[in-house]
Amino acid sequence: EILRNTSQGDIDVLVKNEDDSVVTGRTRSSIRKECEANMESQLSGPIRDMLSSSHEVDSGFAQPKKLKAPRSSYGLPSMSQQQEWAVLQKLDRTTQALPSQVARLRRKLHLRRLKRSQGAKVFDLDSYLNSHFRSHQQLSAMPSETLKAFATPKKKDAQKPLSNQLEEEFEKLKSITHTPYANSFASRLYGTPSCHNTITKTTPWLSPWNGRKLRPYIRRDYESKPTAMRLLHEIRSAAGKPQKSGKPINIDSDELRSDSIDYVYFQKEHLEQVNRILCRTFWDGVDVGESLLFPEFSIVALYKRYVVGCAFMTPEAYVTYITVVPGWEKAGIGQFLLYHLFQTAISKDITLHVSANSPAMILYQKFGFKPEEFVINFYDKYLSPESSYSKNAFFLRLRR
Repeated sequence: EILRNTSQGDIDVLVKNEDDSVVTGRTRSSIRKECEANMESQLSGPIRDMLSSSHEVDSGFAQPKKLKAPRSSYGLPSMSQQQEWAVLQKLDRTTQALPSQVARLRRKLHLRRLKRSQGAKVFDLDSYLNSHFRSHQQLSAMPSETLKAFATPKKKDAQKPLSNQLEEEFEKLKSITHTPYANSFASRLYGTPSCHNTITKTTPWLSPWNGRKLRPYIRRDYESKPTAMRLLHEIRSAAGKPQKSGKPINIDSDELRSDSIDYVYFQKEHLEQVNRILCRTFWDGVDVGESLLFPEFSIVALYKRYVVGCAFMTPEAYVTYITVVPGWEKAGIGQFLLYHLFQTAISKDITLHVSANSPAMILYQKFGFKPEEFVINFYDKYLSPESSYSKNAFFLRLRR
């Protein structure tokens, strides 16, 4: 049986390759028996004894299983796009400081996702090396000047005494008269000058959703001066000095005129303030961190480094949240927030739910929203029993 299992392929080849003239008058079974006999005669004595003793063993024993060939490993398997996206989400959401190797992996995953969104070719080291090894490019000899430069050892400078080195370093320190702000300790305390009165990026960036170019500012409004802005200027003008009751405080008109309300895209630096404002306005547990994946469908209103309003919408054109901080109303902030969201989905119908007794119904009707459905207890699981808002909601639609 061992002989048949090991040499079956060789025998079949011999039978198949027999000349037609030889096969005439003989059957294939006779040829196979003859080949087996010839191979047995060529075996050595110990192997023949082992084969003969194997016939005497009871045939009831199970034959040993054939071992599978070891799987050839061609390096580590490459990650799929879904796996890359899952790892990138985990790294972005972590709150711990990432090691340098992990941070480098995160930047590479961001770069690969950005290239795919723009249709650019993603760098693949394996394919690059394979194409390089398979190429028939002729090797050129290294110039003799380069060889001499590598072959000639460099002469080491005579090491100076330690005292002379310390004197030179001290003279270099004395020659420093000005430290750049970017390298100073003040920059670590106050931050970069461009971000001392705002929270937004200084250069355009690309959206991770569709690769759209997003600018640092959507709009800067220098005309609207809400009540809260004037109050902050009065507090600053007082400068801790006691004021007489009933006497108006002189506000520097130039300083008030130079302040603006900035409308920017939703960014990671706004997340903490926005969540706190939404929880205070609606209900506890609101988290809009998912909107960082599609920032072009969101907008945040800033006064310096303070979030005064925000609005969010899904890519399916459903408005999830919109709010303005108390004291900053009646300045057109809410209207511009909605207007910007409508412009991002200009070809889709805008939908939303609003509480039945919410004053925002007037704003929605100005934009042309029409109620399509009255949903009972829509906010039952969200609003607390002490809330003044109705748990029933209207489903509104703005048709395009």
